[in-house]
Amino acid sequence: MTRGARAIVALDIGGTKTAMATIDAAGVVSAGRRVPTRAPGEDMGRAFDRLLGAARDQVAAATRGGRHEVVAVGLVCPGTVTSAGVELSPNLPGIERVDVLGRAREAFGALPVVVANDVKAAGLAEVRSGALVDADPGLFVNLGTGVAAALTVGGRVVGGARGVAGEIGYALAPGRPDEPDLESLIGGGPLLARTQALYVLGGTGPAPDAAAILTSADPRLRAVADQALDVLAGHVLNLYLALDPTRIALGGGLMAAADRVLDVLRGFVAKHAPGAAAPDEVIVAARHIHDGALRGAAALAWDIALGERPKWALVT
Repeated sequence: MTRGARAIVALDIGGTKTAMATIDAAGVVSAGRRVPTRAPGEDMGRAFDRLLGAARDQVAAATRGGRHEVVAVGLVCPGTVTSAGVELSPNLPGIERVDVLGRAREAFGALPVVVANDVKAAGLAEVRSGALVDADPGLFVNLGTGVAAALTVGGRVVGGARGVAGEIGYALAPGRPDEPDLESLIGGGPLLARTQALYVLGGTGPAPDAAAILTSADPRLRAVADQALDVLAGHVLNLYLALDPTRIALGGGLMAAADRVLDVLRGFVAKHAPGAAAPDEVIVAARHIHDGALRGAAALAWDIALGERPKWALVT
């Protein structure tokens, strides 16, 4: 890379792993790595400080010898990011008690840090360079440890009046308020918990990973997967009818079972939405299935460096 080239550092804090990388203006990634989000017995406050320290080391390494000029840091995580902290983030227990913005400001000083929701960031990545380019409106749906969505209109991500737009993991099936919410059925964590109980009771060892559950031929797992995908399909249909998106892009870890997921959703929409566009053109796999949030964090950091600031993100 050119000596002194401008660059940003991006940080994607997940429920289990945290990804970080240095990215230059041409999109070239260097020093990419993954670290555990929390060490055994570590509370979220200490974990967050450790991750900020790792990102600070990343900045120092990038600028050493004048190789780069780091102009901003992009940090994304699950949940609703507010000036008071991060809410609605069950996969990061304890983060609601962490002053995320204040600690980021303390860690990086005058270097601007943008903090935002990871799924909205992934939606931004799809709008900029992925499956939602020229899709207006567009919808990104993340199927991972958690479940959430990002609506895009006019090439921008919609944050909503309170920042909770797209938190579909908490959505309930119409007329069934006593049944589990969407994330409790299709989220990777709940899927594993339910199937693990089946395997332990059957004395057959550990269950497969969450994506494998969706394609398993085991009749016990097939029943769990069928229920989860049917409920997901119903919610996607409702979003399709309410928003009439040009395209719905699906990403996240469960898209390791993309053929199965897409087949169910496309079939459901084709059956229950008469006159709909060809489902295989509307419902597609995201381009950045596994690294969309990190790419979105980078896009946000570059926006901040250029003086742009989306309403759904906070800046130190």
